[in-house]
Amino acid sequence: MLMPPECETPDLVEDTFETAFPARTEEVAPARRSFSVWLHRRTHDDVADELEIVFSELAANAVDASPADDDEVEGRAWCEGSDVVIDIANRTDPVAAADEKLPSWDLDDPLRTGGRGLVITEAFVDSMEVTLEPGQKLVVRCRRRID
Repeated sequence: MLMPPECETPDLVEDTFETAFPARTEEVAPARRSFSVWLHRRTHDDVADELEIVFSELAANAVDASPADDDEVEGRAWCEGSDVVIDIANRTDPVAAADEKLPSWDLDDPLRTGGRGLVITEAFVDSMEVTLEPGQKLVVRCRRRID
């Protein structure tokens, strides 16, 4: 059985996946399918399946967090050595005032309707960081070693 090439293959090092789509729920699945095609050429099925979940969860979170349907969600992925790096970015509202009550999730409640995305994501990646860039652009970056 032929094995897919690893990220450290020289001709794949510069290869980057990029997508941008309107911040609407129905746009997540086509973006995930495109990511899946790119990813399956670079790693084994079990790792690819897990990283597809990561992409999907982060993209869904970005759609939910975008202030308007006409905002855009951006997705990028690339290889760095034996790692796959995934970035998902969206515009967000200005950070809530300190006295404003932010929603909190009861993570022990199995019937809750949200709040699982980042928990699921963290289970499948080696590292995750969240940054707020100029212009109220929220970027979530995940890294996963694939060898």
